[in-house]
Amino acid sequence: MRFEPAPRSDPPLARYPSLAAFYAADPRRLDSREKDVGLWWRDGAEDPLHRAAWVSDTGELYLVRLGPGSAGGGAVEVLAVVAHHERLERVLEGWRDHCGEPRSLPWLRERAARFSQRAKATSVRLAATAAGAGATLLAAGSLVAEIA
Repeated sequence: MRFEPAPRSDPPLARYPSLAAFYAADPRRLDSREKDVGLWWRDGAEDPLHRAAWVSDTGELYLVRLGPGSAGGGAVEVLAVVAHHERLERVLEGWRDHCGEPRSLPWLRERAARFSQRAKATSVRLAATAAGAGATLLAAGSLVAEIA
């Protein structure tokens, strides 16, 4: 029976055909320090391995598929953007225990999706706050107009 990977939690933020294309797309990546986040992520026991890393200057958590290019090796996915290394460590806590196991890649993808979910929630809160502030300004403007 062939392993079927679980559906992805969130699509990648960006895809690149190779590491060279990934680095060429943003010059900040070339000189940035990187934090390794595991070398043996995989969907199933027989599926390709992936390496994950975090680029300090861009905040990108990316995944690169290992193996020959003819088999899809070298392809890069940006899973999340995380500004602070400490936050990355908190959300990915326990990654060393999961990396290397079959089905470890869905675990990593699910954790990376949490960054996107938090960013979306923050955007919604900011929009609601801005809308509330706008309504307050309109009410204040109406009151000033009535007084004048």
